[in-house]
Amino acid sequence: MKAVAILTIMSLLQLSIVLGMPAARPQDLTDEFFNGLPDPEPAGAPFGTETSGPAVDRSAIIDAAVAQATALDAPGADPALTNNPDPTEPEKLRKRSPSSDAVTPSGYYLVFSSLNGATQAPSYLTFKSIPTYDPSLCAAKCNSISNCRFFNLYIEINANGQIIKCSFYSIRSTASSAINVGQWRNGFHVTINNSNGYAKYQPYPPVDGFMVETLGGAINGRRLAPGDPDPYMGYTSIEASDPSICSIACEKKTAYNSRHPSSEGTYRACNFFNFYHLYKNGEGYRTICSFYLIPFDSSYATNHGYSSHGDRYTIAESYGYTRIVQQGDGGIVAS
Repeated sequence: MKAVAILTIMSLLQLSIVLGMPAARPQDLTDEFFNGLPDPEPAGAPFGTETSGPAVDRSAIIDAAVAQATALDAPGADPALTNNPDPTEPEKLRKRSPSSDAVTPSGYYLVFSSLNGATQAPSYLTFKSIPTYDPSLCAAKCNSISNCRFFNLYIEINANGQIIKCSFYSIRSTASSAINVGQWRNGFHVTINNSNGYAKYQPYPPVDGFMVETLGGAINGRRLAPGDPDPYMGYTSIEASDPSICSIACEKKTAYNSRHPSSEGTYRACNFFNFYHLYKNGEGYRTICSFYLIPFDSSYATNHGYSSHGDRYTIAESYGYTRIVQQGDGGIVAS
């Protein structure tokens, strides 16, 4: 479906050139993007006696981001879209055993408490078992993972007894994602209780070589003058909440373009990227990096969300990163 969307974009661009009409803006397309976006499966820590999950492979995440970013200069619609739904927080699951004695770790805030289900979300990273019900132990592990932004602390009761687990995620989740309520295993009903969710207050870290600005929405970049080149350079969806991965993809995108200049001997350089989280129906869904030839300030952060086919997509934690040393004239570099 994504290939169809790309071909449609190319056809519209070619037709507009022939007819002398303004070309369709990839950022203005809506359903084409969402129809082609992979729908990640919610995930969480597995049941059982394992003490920890696999380490987060940052290099694999970077490789995937770079591959997508360099596939085409503007591969499809920016997932940040223009209408502004009013999401409501889902109700909590029924409480079973309150965990009110737990102390919220410094740098975090409590998202939900005392649920009977563990978090299942597409942004799952890994998990760790801990000896006592202590959120600070989960926080210490989360802080050691560069793209960890949320953890779920809960007690699993299985045939071998009680296990206290922390599961880690790259995007904040809510109570409505605590849907893993247990299962039957070898004749024993595994259950979950005392499930608490904690999210980081910590702002996103600075990125070497870039200046950062907090935005109220996602960037909706436009030509600043009629004769300017289209500043939008496409996007990549990453499985991490780490803007430095966006910066690597931005630089690699420029390097790729420099090796494939236009017939005029110029190439398009990435001088700005917008890092943000895309939420689907109130739950963390994707982390997006959108790339641009030129910087845009907060006045262009006008994309707040979109509704499509019964699903509601919203934008949060949006930041604009401007390359300190700008490349080219309006992002166009003579090779």
